[in-house]
Amino acid sequence: MRINLGNARCLVLLTTALAAAAVGRGWARTSGGDEDQKWQPTRPVVRLEDYVGSAGCAHCHRAIFEKQKTTDMAQAAARPAESRVLLEHPTLSFERGPYTYSLRREGGQVSFTVSDGRDKITEPVFLVVGAGAVFQTYLIEHQGAYYRAPVNYYSAQGKLGLGEDPTAPPPASLEAALGQRLTADGVRGCFRCHSPANVVGDRFDTDRLVPGDACEVCHGPGAKHVAAMRAGKPRESVIFNPAHLRPEEELDFCGDCHHSIQEVKKGNLRGVRTVLSQPYRLVGSRCWNSADPRSRCAFCHDSHAPLVQETAAYDAKCLACHVSSGGAPARADQPGKPCPVGPRDCAHCHMPKVSVPDSPILFTDHRIRIAQSGAPYPE
Repeated sequence: MRINLGNARCLVLLTTALAAAAVGRGWARTSGGDEDQKWQPTRPVVRLEDYVGSAGCAHCHRAIFEKQKTTDMAQAAARPAESRVLLEHPTLSFERGPYTYSLRREGGQVSFTVSDGRDKITEPVFLVVGAGAVFQTYLIEHQGAYYRAPVNYYSAQGKLGLGEDPTAPPPASLEAALGQRLTADGVRGCFRCHSPANVVGDRFDTDRLVPGDACEVCHGPGAKHVAAMRAGKPRESVIFNPAHLRPEEELDFCGDCHHSIQEVKKGNLRGVRTVLSQPYRLVGSRCWNSADPRSRCAFCHDSHAPLVQETAAYDAKCLACHVSSGGAPARADQPGKPCPVGPRDCAHCHMPKVSVPDSPILFTDHRIRIAQSGAPYPE
C-alpha cells in the first residue's frame, strides 16, 4: 500500500520538514572516492533504488550484521507480525474509565480496538514503534489519517499502560478515545528516526517497509558501494563512516535521533526533560573535552551491539580517564582524579537515573558529575 501524504492533512508537511532537518549541517568524512559526501541519519530518501538493504551489507560484514540486527536500534520499528512483544503477548488489554483498549494478534495481522461496552472501533496496526526493551507504542490508520494508540506496552510492568497524562479525564467520545491524531511534526517524530527509509517524495511506501535503524540509516545508501566492491573497484566505493567524525560532530550526528543540543536550545526540552538529550547532558559534564576521542558517544556505546545495561560494565571506560588509586598521580593521558569511594560501579553514582514527569521510565543522566543526594537537578 502506498499512502499519498498529500491526501492526509496531518502528513502534508512531512517531506518538507525532513528536508529542512537535513539543511545546515553535513559531514565531510567518507571512505572511498567522494570526500565531499554528506550524510546524516534523518536525511530523506530520494530513491529507494539507492538502498541495498542490510542483507546486501551482510555479504562482507556478516559478523557486524548479525550483532546489529539484535539491537534496539535495528528494532526501533517493526512490522506488527515481527514484533517480539506481540509474538510473546498475542492479546493485551487495558481499561480506563468506560473504555477498553486491546491489541490482538491473529496470524500475521495485529488489530487495535477501543470499545465503550456498546460500540467499538477496530483498525489494523501498521507499524510498531520501539523495540520494547523499555516501552513500545503502536501506529494505526483511521479514515485517511495516522493515529498513535493511547496505550503503550511497558516492559518493566509486562503489560499495557496509558501512554498519555494519567491525570487527564477519559475521552468524551469513542472517536476521541481512538488515540492521538498525528500532526506533521508528530509523524516526523515517529518516522524520521524509527523508520526513516520509507518516505520517498510525497509518499510513505508501506509495500517496501524498511522498519528500524539498520546499516544504511547511519552509513547512507549502500547500492553503489556494494556494486563497486563486487566489481573489484573499491576506490569507486562511497560509503559514509561515522567513526571518522570528531566528538562534537558525532554528538550532532547521534543527536539527530537522540534529541540534539539544538533541540534543547530551541526550548523544546526544559528542566528535568533535558535528560532526554544525551548530547546536551554530556557536554555539560566536567570531563567533556571536544578534542579527546574518549568524549565520543561511540567510546562507551557500540551501535553494532545491544546496549549494555549493567553500570559496572562501563567502569573500564571511566578508568581510561581516571586514575584508579589514591596514590597514583594524574597524567596527561589520565587527567581524572581517583574516586574517593572506589573504582567500581562508577556510573551508578555519577550518572544517576532520573524520573521524567508523566513517564514510568527512568532515564540515565549523561551529565557526568558528583551527584549529591537531594541536590536540585542541574539543567
